[in-house]
Amino acid sequence: MSIAIAARFARRELRGGLKGFTILLSCLALGVAAIAAVGSVRTAIETGLSVEGAALLGGDAELDFTYHFANAQEKEWMQSRANAVSEIAEFRSMAVVDNGDQTERGLTQVKAIDDAYPLIGTMVLNPAMDLNAALAAQNGLPGAVMERALIDRLGLSIGDTFALGNPTISPVRRNLA
Repeated sequence: MSIAIAARFARRELRGGLKGFTILLSCLALGVAAIAAVGSVRTAIETGLSVEGAALLGGDAELDFTYHFANAQEKEWMQSRANAVSEIAEFRSMAVVDNGDQTERGLTQVKAIDDAYPLIGTMVLNPAMDLNAALAAQNGLPGAVMERALIDRLGLSIGDTFALGNPTISPVRRNLA
């Protein structure tokens, strides 16, 4: 497009006064504000992760092994570089509650932890209870801690039992805060 054509379009647009120009400036200001907001949110997320990242992760670093636990050589390597090491196994399973006439099922992410968990921070349960006490075996069944949303979805109460795959798990004693 030539300069003459661009100048003619600009002159036509300005015939009506500066009303159209205020709309342009408003759109420009809105665009700048949106870009600034995105930048502020990004900075807040980066700052939060740098300050609380270890607590969110449960440690300073995580090594993920698919379908197997760390072998002796891998454990030795981790322990030579870390102050503390915790092993966690995660998998998906179906939590099943048999209520006599109907069966409730819910897909869940199961996290099996060791005694060192969590390496950083503390596990907060509601009602307040020590994590080891919540997971302690009762009547020959292992303990469990479950999110309130899944407890409600399955119609469970604190103290109820549920099946996780084939085994039956001991009563739910606390939910995560």
